[in-house]
Amino acid sequence: MNESETRAELIDPALQAAGWGVVEGSRIRREYTITLGRIHGHGTRGKALTADYVLEYRNTKLAIRHTYSTNGHGIYAIDMETGYEQEIAAYPSPEELWNKTFAKVNAWRDRFATVPFEDKGGYFQGRYYQDIAIERVLEAVATGKQRI
Repeated sequence: MNESETRAELIDPALQAAGWGVVEGSRIRREYTITLGRIHGHGTRGKALTADYVLEYRNTKLAIRHTYSTNGHGIYAIDMETGYEQEIAAYPSPEELWNKTFAKVNAWRDRFATVPFEDKGGYFQGRYYQDIAIERVLEAVATGKQRI
């Protein structure tokens, strides 16, 4: 079985069984470009860095902190913030991953998450560092910081 067959026959159904792409507000982004590639000069770039999947829930890309590796049969989870690693039986649901990522209740963050993001039909996607910057600004506003 090659990589595309593994995705289609094993990974995609497992993600859908967990609710990804099924639960309202959840989305699976495949072949998501993280960076466009190193600039070499003369208008050329190196190979773009892409993630096979990015899981999005309530306008937030959740798998930036939580990463999962799989061969289609087993799932290995890593929390990039704490460094905790473990094998898991199934992917977490969108709500479970949302609760893991944002363990503290924050009314402002939840309110911001309901605002739709205009991505021009999928054409425009923020880069990972832009997403992180926006998340930090919204968190600062939500916690009442006067200066960012």
